[in-house]
Amino acid sequence: MPIVMCKHPLMMRIMEISFTMDDLRLYLDTHPNCKEALVYFDELQEQRRAAVDAYEAQFGPLTMYGNVESGCDNWKWSYGPWPWQNY
Repeated sequence: MPIVMCKHPLMMRIMEISFTMDDLRLYLDTHPNCKEALVYFDELQEQRRAAVDAYEAQFGPLTMYGNVESGCDNWKWSYGPWPWQNY
């Protein structure tokens, strides 16, 4: 089931998860076999993907990489409002 939220809280959630993932990546650099950290990282990855998918479904691409669809025959980055418009 997709997450339905307002733009700002959803973006904040993406940033919070991303920050935690970045911090966890640093930990995993020095503790690559920590099972708990690996499981937590996988959980965060799923949460972030769900939040990004929800954001992009409601407000358009978050990055240019979120805009490419398999089998797409046109470039859609310029469709819809730009990230800084209509905030």
